Amino acid sequence: MGEPDRLEREIEEILGKIENFPGPEARRARRALPRPVQDAVAKRRHAVARQISRVSISQVMLFAFLLILGSFFFREAGVLALWALYAGIILFVVSFAIMMFGSRNKLSSRQETVWRGRSVSYGAGSRRPARGRVAGKPAAPTLLVRLRRRWAGRGNRKRP
Repeated sequence: MGEPDRLEREIEEILGKIENFPGPEARRARRALPRPVQDAVAKRRHAVARQISRVSISQVMLFAFLLILGSFFFREAGVLALWALYAGIILFVVSFAIMMFGSRNKLSSRQETVWRGRSVSYGAGSRRPARGRVAGKPAAPTLLVRLRRRWAGRGNRKRP
């Protein structure tokens, strides 16, 4: 019987606290960071994100391998070498899994962007669409793509 009374008391306390919430004018009075500080923080955050985006999965995998190898050579460091070994193993396994399973179907993931009936490409190294190709329609698959699809489909068939 004490359980419902306690719940009712807690509900009443919560409802009583709701009435003491600050009003809209008090919430507006909250001081924000000065604009130059916000801009500096945003620029720094974008710079860090840009640096991180330059790192590829294969580089992370190489770093993990070197971390594991280094922890074997510097065993005298004790606990630090052991933690480096564990971190390297975890990083290697995760980066390997991302590399293998992250973008499973790379062949069909590349889609052409079309805007107002024209092919749009981004970046300096982008290629123009092939001659005779109709805008908005995908190109015929290349020989390599067809062979990969045929090879991948071969394992899905049941054998008599």
